[in-house]
Amino acid sequence: METRHYVPEPCLLAPESVTDYPHSYDVPPETQSALGDWDSWLTAGAGMSPETREMLEEWRRQQEAGEYHSESCEPVVFYDECLGEAPGWKVGGWPPWGRTDSYPEFCTVCDARMVPLLTIATYEWDGGPSRSWAPEEEQAAAYAQTHWTADDPAHATQIQVGSTDNMQLYICPTSHDHPHTQLIQ
Repeated sequence: METRHYVPEPCLLAPESVTDYPHSYDVPPETQSALGDWDSWLTAGAGMSPETREMLEEWRRQQEAGEYHSESCEPVVFYDECLGEAPGWKVGGWPPWGRTDSYPEFCTVCDARMVPLLTIATYEWDGGPSRSWAPEEEQAAAYAQTHWTADDPAHATQIQVGSTDNMQLYICPTSHDHPHTQLIQ
């Protein structure tokens, strides 16, 4: 093995079912418009968990009070960080955006749009202000740790893909015999 960052540290595998949604740039323009409006969020909030509603209210309060750079508290940022594509290792789901725009992968045999099979991530959740993707049992640790410490619970596998990126494996939906493709971003 060329580097130790490709061999996972022993850690607990605790799969959980989550629902993620596409990145805000992957939805139609009318949905993007609704995502950018706090009033739309609060009107739709009846179905939110109390925790999500509290987080949303806090983001809105911070934006209105000017406590953060205005862009960091925009409602669309809340969507992308707290509800959009789930970070971390996952099977299926929406592909994460990296340093570049989302780039569709196409099958080299039939030209069908490939679908995400597996994402291998450097971190299970980000160090952003929400940490909303941290499991319930890791919430206290998520807020206590810095993003870059060696014992960061969000980096339990100690695998590092590229420069803290994700490796995504894609398959052809028309035939599993067609070659897969990969993308690191």
